[in-house]
Amino acid sequence: MRIAVCDDNKNDRIELCELLKIVWPGTEFFLFDDGQDLLAQIDVGETYDLVFLDIFMQKIGGIEAGKKIREFHPEMEIVLVSISREFGPEAFELNAFYYLVKPYQKELLWKIKERFQKKVVSKLTIYDVSSKQEQEVPYQKITYIESMHNYLYIHMATGAVIKVRESLQMFMTNLDDRFLRINRGVIVNMEAVERMNTDSCEVEGMVFMLSRRQRAENRRKYNDYIFKHYMEE
Repeated sequence: MRIAVCDDNKNDRIELCELLKIVWPGTEFFLFDDGQDLLAQIDVGETYDLVFLDIFMQKIGGIEAGKKIREFHPEMEIVLVSISREFGPEAFELNAFYYLVKPYQKELLWKIKERFQKKVVSKLTIYDVSSKQEQEVPYQKITYIESMHNYLYIHMATGAVIKVRESLQMFMTNLDDRFLRINRGVIVNMEAVERMNTDSCEVEGMVFMLSRRQRAENRRKYNDYIFKHYMEE
């Protein structure tokens, strides 16, 4: 487990790291005083499971750094950190794993750990008909699933596509509450949704139309999920 803490306030940076060491013993921690330094390390091949990004930093702030990380390393989970809640919409757009408000509360760090462990552990074992072998597929790496000609095409955050012979309805029973069936042929991972519109949603640059009969219900389910997972105390 590798966690990066990026904050240009030395005291806040050290305090968060010390609290995380209590919550997450045995973890490697990497401290950065600016988003630019963090991105430089990622560019040379360093990877982190979880990145805590302070929004206000002098050179490159947390939102800008988060966008660059999300663009090239969608598998890295991002926790945005701020002294206020005013950047909630930006956190949603960035698909941040959590929005943490200073001063730090240890119980919230425990909540982040529990949520992270649940998210990482959740996975499927499926048979890929293209490679003719079983694969373990973590839920968080699935962006969307589409049904075509009696096959399902599971699109991954890495860009890979896994082909499965199964009905969409049956496959949905194996998924958890982060997945939403938006029409007859598409299931989306709500954590990968970039924008939910009146009649469509956007995932990984793709635009999918919402079912006409279920548009209001789909938007409600999405809003409920976002509120539950990103706005709770």
